[in-house]
Amino acid sequence: MSEFTYTVERAEAVTTVEEYLRCCVDVPRFLECCRQCPNYGTRWSCPPFDFDVSGLWRGYQTLHLYARYLVPGANRDGQALIDALQREKELFLTELLSFEQARPGSMALSCGSCHLCAECTRSAGLPCRHPEQVRPSIESLGGDVGETAVRYFGRPLLWVQDGIAPDYLTLVGGLLLREDRV
Repeated sequence: MSEFTYTVERAEAVTTVEEYLRCCVDVPRFLECCRQCPNYGTRWSCPPFDFDVSGLWRGYQTLHLYARYLVPGANRDGQALIDALQREKELFLTELLSFEQARPGSMALSCGSCHLCAECTRSAGLPCRHPEQVRPSIESLGGDVGETAVRYFGRPLLWVQDGIAPDYLTLVGGLLLREDRV
């Protein structure tokens, strides 16, 4: 089998938080999904949170959305693409945090749960080792990433099936801004 290669395509969109809440956020529905996940209550990036999720959304005016599409080359090894996705997720978080740092008062939204530490301290009741890097994801705040991908980027989420990589895998992150920038 040939060496696994991939390219990364980028896309961006901007919307108001009000519009995003109306079309893509259902906190009770996605909180129930989160409850089914083994990361629920065991990772600092995941619910339950010690803040009001709806109140957090309403504290911002604008949502800048970012998508990264990992497009495999000729080798369609699904596991290799998933491994690449994890590496790209870490790079993407670094990029999102740099956007946050450049915009005081903003808040980055990561992709999925945090994997900065092999074992999160939350289960032991200890503080996060990396609070400067941990951010909730769009889905952990009730956002429908599948709907977001279609509505704002025109591409549905695809999944590895039977070990075969799809045409692309998607990462979606965001930056919440207090000012109106749409």
